[in-house]
Amino acid sequence: MPTPFGIRLRQFREAKGLTLQQVADDVGCTKAYIWELEMREGQRPTAERLNAIAKLLGVTVQDLLGEPIGAMENPTPTDVAFFREYAGMSEEEKGRYRDAMKLMFPPKQDEEQK
Repeated sequence: MPTPFGIRLRQFREAKGLTLQQVADDVGCTKAYIWELEMREGQRPTAERLNAIAKLLGVTVQDLLGEPIGAMENPTPTDVAFFREYAGMSEEEKGRYRDAMKLMFPPKQDEEQK
């Protein structure tokens, strides 16, 4: 049964369009090992291997190990990078960003009344 880590690993791998074999070749292990990381409980990859996988997928180790971003069911590496960048902004920068988004995507009238 897949663990939350295994589910995220598979989601990120598939979002990048990579096969099990491509990931295995890049990080220096077997296809079976990557499958086990995705599908079996109790797998304990080394920090070095986690770093290699995260780098290949364009995410951080924390993204692989942590909870998915918000309510998104299938965050892509691009989604994760976007939210990570936003989370690192100052409150002033976040405010300017939200203001810019409102200009580009004005709220619908029924949303303005809330």
